Amino acid sequence: MPKNGIFPERWKKAKIIQIMKPGTQTCEEVTKYRPISLLNVGGKILERALINRINHYMYSMEFLNKKNQYGFIPQTSTTDAIMALKEFVQEGFSKGEIRAIVSLDVEGAFRSGETEIQ
Repeated sequence: MPKNGIFPERWKKAKIIQIMKPGTQTCEEVTKYRPISLLNVGGKILERALINRINHYMYSMEFLNKKNQYGFIPQTSTTDAIMALKEFVQEGFSKGEIRAIVSLDVEGAFRSGETEIQ
């Protein structure tokens, strides 16, 4: 990156390739494809360096709630979140408490251009 702090234009460009999702045959539906972005190697290296520095800062300053944060945390997955939820429910059950869980399906909540106002 130049000393003036400008991210080079060529590093901002990506080649998008549409790959058909496994288990689907030739299909005209857009949802059957997965877009893959091929980025410039220089930009990817800079991005990784910045992510490592930001993560180090966030951990060292204890800005993340390590007990309840699972997304974007190395070595954690949805399985860890599900196991924490299971333990939460079992703990309440053993204490005779009532605990409620709310789950929302927001798959289409942020789609643009598909909503129709009536």
